Amino acid sequence: MSSLRYTLLASARVRHGYFADGLARRLRFTPDADTQAAMRAYQLLLRSNGHALALHAPESALALLWAARAPQALCFTLSCEDPGFELYTEPGSLPLLALPLFTDAARDEATWRAGLGGAVELQLQARRTVWKYLLLGDWQEHRLQLVDPAAEVQFEAPGAEALPDGRAAIVIRSRSALALAERSPYRFQLRDAASQPPKLLMPRLPVAAPRGLQRELRPQGGSTAVTEIFVSR
Repeated sequence: MSSLRYTLLASARVRHGYFADGLARRLRFTPDADTQAAMRAYQLLLRSNGHALALHAPESALALLWAARAPQALCFTLSCEDPGFELYTEPGSLPLLALPLFTDAARDEATWRAGLGGAVELQLQARRTVWKYLLLGDWQEHRLQLVDPAAEVQFEAPGAEALPDGRAAIVIRSRSALALAERSPYRFQLRDAASQPPKLLMPRLPVAAPRGLQRELRPQGGSTAVTEIFVSR
């Protein structure tokens, strides 16, 4: 009995800016109708994991594929099984993954076969939010200042906010939206600007986590995505 020999038609990898290794997690790849039909007709073999897929064809089916010249591309919709996906990913529809199968560059079957095995890469962006630090406890003797030692991120002046449970918090927001990350590069510090030089109160504040995502209403209308970060004294 002879076993089928397979040829790699195309592969893909999906990257994600949130994760430290740059690779997406727990993605599902669903073929569209034309791709499903081709997989059945030519016995294509699909292998996938949470961030990548590869599609193989039996060598015996290559001549049939070339003769049909269809579909032009093998297409997949993406979805994610991680319930926290929308918290750490920039809003928007997931892109369609298209693996080109036939192009104008392939003038004959030999050239086409030689060009098989191409790789496609998609990039998903980490969600960007305003980071909102809420400082709990007694800070009255300090003139608080949140500082980025790398001088890349600026923060607003402290303000006061009443929490739903009645507690008072000092609030400091980043002036710009910052990307969430599994391993954040930021090392923000809390200082007391009442002394000179400013006294270091906390050498490294916690960074934003996806579970802290909130929508904050703007006075002029609409809302802003913020990530709440609670710091207790």
